[in-house]
Amino acid sequence: MIAAVVAVWGAAVARTVVAGTVVPWDSKNQVYAFFRFLAAAIEAGATPFWNPFHYGGHPSIADPQSLVFAPVFVLWALIDPAPSLRTFDLLVSAHLLAGGLALALIGRRAGWPAAACVLAAAVFMLGGVAAGRLQHTGMIVSYALLPAVLLLVDVALDRRAYTAAAAAGVAAALLVLGRNQVALLLCAVVAAAAIVQLVGTPRPGRFLTSRLGVLAVMAVVALLVAAVPMLLTLQFAALSNRPAVTLADALAGSLHPANLATLWAADVFSTHGTYFGPGGPASPDLANTDDSFNYLFVGAVPVLLIAWLGLAGGGVVRRGCRLWAAVAALALVYMLGRYTPVFPLAFAHLPGVDLFRRPVDGAFVLVAALAPLAGALLAAYVRDGLPRIRMLPVLLAMAAVGGPAAGAVLFAGRGGQAGHAAMALAISAAVAAVAGLVLVAGARGGRRRLAAAVVTAMAAAELIGWNGAFRLNAEPRALYAALEAPDPADAAVLAVVERAMAEAQGAGERPRIEVIGMGGPWQNLAMVRGLEATNGYNPLRIGAYDRLVAPGEENWRFGFRHFPPSFSGFDAPLARALGLSILVLGAPIETMPNLPRVPDAELLLAGPRAWVYRLPGARQRVELRAGGGGTTSAEAAIGPGGALGAARLVAWRPDRIEIETAAAEAATLVLHDLFYPGWIAEVNGATVPIRPADILFRAIDVPAGPHRVVVRFAPLAPANLLAALRGLAGD
Repeated sequence: MIAAVVAVWGAAVARTVVAGTVVPWDSKNQVYAFFRFLAAAIEAGATPFWNPFHYGGHPSIADPQSLVFAPVFVLWALIDPAPSLRTFDLLVSAHLLAGGLALALIGRRAGWPAAACVLAAAVFMLGGVAAGRLQHTGMIVSYALLPAVLLLVDVALDRRAYTAAAAAGVAAALLVLGRNQVALLLCAVVAAAAIVQLVGTPRPGRFLTSRLGVLAVMAVVALLVAAVPMLLTLQFAALSNRPAVTLADALAGSLHPANLATLWAADVFSTHGTYFGPGGPASPDLANTDDSFNYLFVGAVPVLLIAWLGLAGGGVVRRGCRLWAAVAALALVYMLGRYTPVFPLAFAHLPGVDLFRRPVDGAFVLVAALAPLAGALLAAYVRDGLPRIRMLPVLLAMAAVGGPAAGAVLFAGRGGQAGHAAMALAISAAVAAVAGLVLVAGARGGRRRLAAAVVTAMAAAELIGWNGAFRLNAEPRALYAALEAPDPADAAVLAVVERAMAEAQGAGERPRIEVIGMGGPWQNLAMVRGLEATNGYNPLRIGAYDRLVAPGEENWRFGFRHFPPSFSGFDAPLARALGLSILVLGAPIETMPNLPRVPDAELLLAGPRAWVYRLPGARQRVELRAGGGGTTSAEAAIGPGGALGAARLVAWRPDRIEIETAAAEAATLVLHDLFYPGWIAEVNGATVPIRPADILFRAIDVPAGPHRVVVRFAPLAPANLLAALRGLAGD
């Protein structure tokens, strides 16, 4: 059984390796870059808690996408300072394998035959969102953790095992630390499964009483592991650019009912070619979805089992299936969003739902439920044979399949694609018909185990064939080469940039860079190359910085940069205070839309891949200002050397900065790094307060004379955690 699960997973992974592809989009442009920073910070002996190479500085410890609390990635980073694109993909995929194996073990504990265990694992590892949304790393990791949590909870409660309870607490905490909508919904699934297990015993009261210690261990361990990271994330959220989500925003992330046909017909809307289905700009009421969100393919065989053995045969109401049928039904209603009255009620009344803008994320729960449901139904077939069919359930099953199929053809017909949709549905029907004949023959011939193995092989082949290495989860590795091994054109640009940055650093400066219009892989390339940047790619940013600097979220597009009054150009006072010295643009600066004026800049490289400019007038990273304890206005600044004295940066790493000051009188040291909770300043070893300077930066009072100032990021310090708690309480 285990070997078969690994073989199915390995065949899917092998397709991507042989094709020379990697998981695209956010997986590489955002999360892989964070992984590289994580590994580089550990290699340098620093903590990965503060990322200076991203939006002028970023609290990685509080960002769910940063992988700081993802054990597999952290452990790998300890041994590999520069993980490859392929390594990253394999680590993500390994989470799915672990989830599939855990689900197979759940099936084995329930007495399923091997074929049913493998079927459930295959659907879980490769079905629907596990393929279509593989680029959303955080959600994939959360999804993959569910079976492990369920398995450990089951073992702990069944055997009254405290070791398993502690492990379940850790696994549950890691699930919570996904800090995304999928994690929220899956936590509800874990709670439901535990309740079902408790009440499903002959004497629920006695069983519960005897397991109170086990439940307490789970809860305490989960709280100990998850509390601090969650607190830091809530602290960041309160200071971030994240807007309140309105119901209208959320409803735009609903799944169109016609997309349900993709559950068994992978290409009904040409998802494997040029997608023409609901979602995206063509559907304004569903603008927060696209083809990857709408792709649900789990295969014709699992859908046949659910429709025939489950709905028509009544299997969904039997023990072992009821929970997963109910979870699947609730997930379906949730993800349909605007098309049922349920989601608006949940948005208004269920805690946490109003924090997220895409009910279609419920598809992760749907697939997570369909996988064990299909396995349980196949196990029931092997055990009991084919069920007796009644007319009303048959009509229900026909409606469940025929409704979305008809809707898909009608929707496709609006664009003249009804024939394509009908053909995709017919192919799927043919696969289901063959699987049905195999099951009938196996039941009549007394070879149900063999029949189960055959249809499981068919299901696995379908999943590998349709969901392995296709356009939603695989693009040529060369497209992301800039992040790993830049091609000659990119390498030439980077050589110019890094030479200019090194020259500035050699002169005692800490310059920053801004990259615009260079394509997706360049959005966070500064993070990979260790270059401090004023922009990047991340939906979550420090709010004050986002408002005043307005770097945007998608710097891959040349015309996306906006310039508010506070940052009225690349030569604005705020740009100079940030130390912005190097621009890397995908086109000449004079052609940039929205730019109020072209700055006086030195052209270092004039295309054709990029235009690189050096901006004059950048401020020093550290300055002394007159009036210790008083003004921190920019007009009061004294440079690194002058009548007031001097300030010099003598040591730097992402989480720790050392500065020497020599002031003629008490003064204010201004560090042009972002003011954020958790930073601690020490003057000659004595802790002193940090206060904001010019809204964004850090100000520290220093006495007259020579002194050494150490500024370090200590988000786990008791004082910061207490301040975060007070903030959470509204103090």
